[in-house]
Amino acid sequence: MEVSKLRRLSTWLIDAFCILLLFTGVVRTLPERMVPVEHFRLLVLAISFGYYATAELLFRRTVGKALLHTLVVTADDDKPGTGRLLLRTLCRFLPLEPLSLLFSRRGLGWHDTLSGTKVVYMDY
Repeated sequence: MEVSKLRRLSTWLIDAFCILLLFTGVVRTLPERMVPVEHFRLLVLAISFGYYATAELLFRRTVGKALLHTLVVTADDDKPGTGRLLLRTLCRFLPLEPLSLLFSRRGLGWHDTLSGTKVVYMDY
């Protein structure tokens, strides 16, 4: 069974917090002035891409999905391949992508529909 929009939002908030922790850790370990402030946005994008791609490629779920007992599957409920998961991660960075989830009837964002994936409960 596909998860609700509220659960998807909760998952996103947990993942955003994890990305913030990773970003803070990376910035603190770098020598001072190694990354100018104007490049922080690129650093956040790189960390976000690495976080989502690594977690979903290895486990088919991020920390947020693990805590809320959800999992990424294909539209046919199969295990998604590497290509689908990388496309899913890339699509997260499309402009206005977060709004696609908000205004979708089924609670699927562009990163779901374009990659042919969805998020389901673990005991599905």
